[in-house]
Amino acid sequence: MAKSSRNKSDERATGSAAAPASAGGKGVTSAPTAAATSAVSAAAASSGAAASNPSFEPAQWGDVLPPFILNTPWLAWLKRLSGEQRVVLGLAAFGALICVPWLGAVGFWDPWEVHYGEVAREMIARGDYLNPWWESAWFFSKPALDLWLMCAGMLVAGTNGAERWISEYTEWCVRLPFAAISLLGALLVFVAASRLLGRRPAVFGTVAIITSPLFVIFSRQAVPDPVFVGLLSATMACLAIVLFDHEPAHEAPAKPISSEREGWLAAFYVFAALGTLSKGILAFAIPGAVVLFYCVATGEWHRLKRLRLGMGFLLWLAICGPWYGHMFSFDGRDDEGKTFFERFIIHDHFKRLAVGVHTTTPGGTFTYFIEQLGFDVFPWVFAIPGAMTALGRARVKPGSRRERMEFFLLSWLLIGFAVFAFSVTKFHHYAFPVVAPLLLFAALWLERVLDEGLRAHAGELLAGTLLYGLVAHDLAMTPKNITDMFVYNYDRPYPHQQVDPRRTFDLLFFAAPAAALSPWLFDRLSGLWNVLRALVSKDARARLKQAVSERMAGQREAPPEAAQDRSVVVAALVGLAAAFAIYLGWFHWRELSPHWTQRDLFWTFAHEAGADEPIGAYQMNWRGETFYSKNTVRQVQRGAAPLTQLSEFMAGPGGRKWLLVEQGRLSALRQALPQGWKLRTVESHNNKFALTVAEPVSSAPQQQAPLVRPNENGVIPVQRGGGSGGVPEAPQPTQSPQGAPP
Repeated sequence: MAKSSRNKSDERATGSAAAPASAGGKGVTSAPTAAATSAVSAAAASSGAAASNPSFEPAQWGDVLPPFILNTPWLAWLKRLSGEQRVVLGLAAFGALICVPWLGAVGFWDPWEVHYGEVAREMIARGDYLNPWWESAWFFSKPALDLWLMCAGMLVAGTNGAERWISEYTEWCVRLPFAAISLLGALLVFVAASRLLGRRPAVFGTVAIITSPLFVIFSRQAVPDPVFVGLLSATMACLAIVLFDHEPAHEAPAKPISSEREGWLAAFYVFAALGTLSKGILAFAIPGAVVLFYCVATGEWHRLKRLRLGMGFLLWLAICGPWYGHMFSFDGRDDEGKTFFERFIIHDHFKRLAVGVHTTTPGGTFTYFIEQLGFDVFPWVFAIPGAMTALGRARVKPGSRRERMEFFLLSWLLIGFAVFAFSVTKFHHYAFPVVAPLLLFAALWLERVLDEGLRAHAGELLAGTLLYGLVAHDLAMTPKNITDMFVYNYDRPYPHQQVDPRRTFDLLFFAAPAAALSPWLFDRLSGLWNVLRALVSKDARARLKQAVSERMAGQREAPPEAAQDRSVVVAALVGLAAAFAIYLGWFHWRELSPHWTQRDLFWTFAHEAGADEPIGAYQMNWRGETFYSKNTVRQVQRGAAPLTQLSEFMAGPGGRKWLLVEQGRLSALRQALPQGWKLRTVESHNNKFALTVAEPVSSAPQQQAPLVRPNENGVIPVQRGGGSGGVPEAPQPTQSPQGAPP
């Protein structure tokens, strides 16, 4: 974190361009009181020096503590922190509030979380933490960092214990590091933006990142993407600080600043190496492409000296080189006969980019990610037209830190978007790496709105309102758009009957605009009331008539804009974003999860099945059945190895046979059961899967059957063994038991 000497205003970050932003920030900061510390008192005493001292820098958000904190003994430690550090703590607490509650309350989602989770569990079971293994073959689709994070959580939770159940703390312990790394990336983006853009837009941008729906949901999932994007964001933040902070004009004293820059430089290479261990080539290719593009466009090649590329390469290689070197020399092959290099480098990098693999939506037009970004950053989509004007002001020949940071963010946004837009393989969440720079531009525009007023930005506000309305309409009408942000198969049925958030969406989406428009509505109602009052007075009617005539003649009255109006608009946007994020993370995600996880089904199996009773997955390959059974599930009539025929499974040991099956294949399973077995559905609340048990049909006790005469249809009523042990069924024509409906 920065030292207190680094708590500078926007002028420090931007030069003369920061004066309006500093003035805007000053109006929000609490005033010093008699209870303030000497440092705060000194800052207050200097408030009149701005006119006489051009280098005077007013306090930013976090520099001045509210009186109730200063007067609270157990919060006295906050006085010793810099303003930047205080804001970081506040944002960390806010991020934890969004990401952590109920983090482990639901099971791992199919198919990604359970797929990687099973590879990590196999590492523990096999005692081999270098060579990933899935089910019955080597696994080369992902590097090791995410798997190691999962292993650490599983070791803490005791996931791979002797019990049949995996431990109720598994999801908590596994997901927590993923949420922490996601939040770390956002906080480091704040630090870089605070120093180079100003603290107020940095706060807005970080809050926008943390509350964007894609961040909210992905930070709750143990998959590689939140780790990769968190580490990429951290890498880019450290890179920006190294390149643009500590300009020579401000390097006094030189030694502490130089040592601090070395720390950020080391952090840059560490995060790049960890990202390479998480996702592969993109972790260093994107930052490298951004730096190269920046230097080519601006001509500032001298900034490459700050990167100390030789030392940095050795540090990067020391972290990620050993594991990659081992895997490149490893002669094992996966289930498709590919080596690690063939699978991970050729297939999962270059073929994914140029040919298309692992996707249900190949190709796609240039609008693919434009549409997804609208859902990904809602409700901040309201500020996207303004963000476009902000990035349009980025200069190829920047003259200040702020301008350099703006062009750096533009490079990050354009290169990141181009990489994934040109990729043949497309998933909705591939836009995640460009969310941070896009929302920082939105924050820069919000700062200008607060400083310059609503009327100065009427065009962006109107366009943003239209865009907000369109995206809100689509989300309210089709809530599945939220789920599709982070799932694998977009054709998987949505549980419309069990989960319907549309009323909550409607309430939130209408409440925010109503709050934002409330000052304007109250002004109009007040004007209408004044008009009604004027009707009872002759003089007032004459003045009203004159005012109407002047207005019709083109003499427009332009009362000054109330400063509170712009604050209300921004506050309504921030409030909606926070409320929507809390609803998605705390409630909606938990309501959806029972239909995308098999945890509840295996909980039932673990507590109701006998120790010798096996479980099979009938024509399934959703990965959850492998993880939650600890790779003991029998794959029955699956289209790929390993597989078991249904007749072989039913002839195996165990008095009863448990079977997982998709709801749509339940009838086919009943038809396929051998003679002498009946199928009973045990759990079917999941709209995708059902847990069933096949039980042998018990023979009826041998006794003399009573004389039964045929009925009027010529059919002799019979008694059949029911699910309750031989309860007589209603008379019916004789038919095969396999023809029973599901």
